[in-house]
Amino acid sequence: MRLNITCLTRLSSLLLVASVSTTAKAGEPSAKYVDVLSALRAGKVVTLILDLDRCTTVDGGQPGPAMQGGLIISAFRVSAQNGISFANVHQTLDDSGHPVTEYIRHSLNREGKLKVKASKLVAGAAEAVIQGEFVCELPDGAKFLW
Repeated sequence: MRLNITCLTRLSSLLLVASVSTTAKAGEPSAKYVDVLSALRAGKVVTLILDLDRCTTVDGGQPGPAMQGGLIISAFRVSAQNGISFANVHQTLDDSGHPVTEYIRHSLNREGKLKVKASKLVAGAAEAVIQGEFVCELPDGAKFLW
């Protein structure tokens, strides 16, 4: 019985040390952020898969729409303020068949949360209209694959 208690005590101590050493210190980027940035800097093909209904709206914390999508990051920017930023711009047709350009901006902050802002510009309009802003936790609402 004494051996089992000693083994359990040592195991508990090892688990505690391991959990403390893997927790990011204040001001340090999360492991998720570091992994994505390392993959991008290494020139790997990085794909983002989004599941917006597992994300929340920025303004009210409500679930996002039942919509999934993905993209390959072809270009990115890293800054202290926005973390890793990248965008997707594509032309499509709205429900009425009118041409629109959709702009989707993504920012992965140092804490490992992805902010997604979708806007659209209707042909002939002077300004884009925001369609939604969401915050996605990794890996629930957003997954990075390489």
